[in-house]
Amino acid sequence: MNISKVHFDRNAGQHHAAHEERGVSRRDVLGALLAATTLAAVWTAPAAAQALKAAGAPVAVNTAQALTATELAKLTAAAETIIPATDTPGATEAGVPQFVATMVASWMTADEAAFFRKGLADLDAAAQQRHGRAFAACSAEQGADVLQALRAASPYGGRTFSLTDRILDPKSPFYLRLRDLVVFGYFTSEVGSNRELRYMPVPGKFESNVDIKTWPYQVVI
Repeated sequence: MNISKVHFDRNAGQHHAAHEERGVSRRDVLGALLAATTLAAVWTAPAAAQALKAAGAPVAVNTAQALTATELAKLTAAAETIIPATDTPGATEAGVPQFVATMVASWMTADEAAFFRKGLADLDAAAQQRHGRAFAACSAEQGADVLQALRAASPYGGRTFSLTDRILDPKSPFYLRLRDLVVFGYFTSEVGSNRELRYMPVPGKFESNVDIKTWPYQVVI
């Protein structure tokens, strides 16, 4: 489940008016975060809150949406499974769990936060069923097994290249919301933006046999 490359659409169109907040849309906030460079060497909750504030998000943290220590442990295990440490730091060392937790408390709507927290709870249920233990207690291989099964059971009909579109889409399955927020947090950290991203004159990969009717959607991460 290693992430090889990500397509960031920084010029997406206007989002639905329901997501506007006093002239600054939630899409604008995501775009401002992506447009910045080296926002934080390592994400912490205060650094993420400050970045969101600078991007135009509401200042106040919704304490009712703040993740518990148990939920943060599950999120941390999932983030490290999605982007593990290799020859470069993984999601945990980059502070991605703290970034995502701040997004839940300070950027998500109440319904989105409830959906995300339910998804974290369901990770435990799936881990207990498949491996007889809580998700945060699973080995890396067991955690990957749970997430791969969740990925297979999470079809997405949005068909978009845009990371921001998928994050904003209320119909996006929990797995995609989780994965995309982890990727978003990682590549707006110092380690992700400066040590992982590479300039590719011809982006993409060689595919010798693809269905041209669905090709644009086969290469989304």
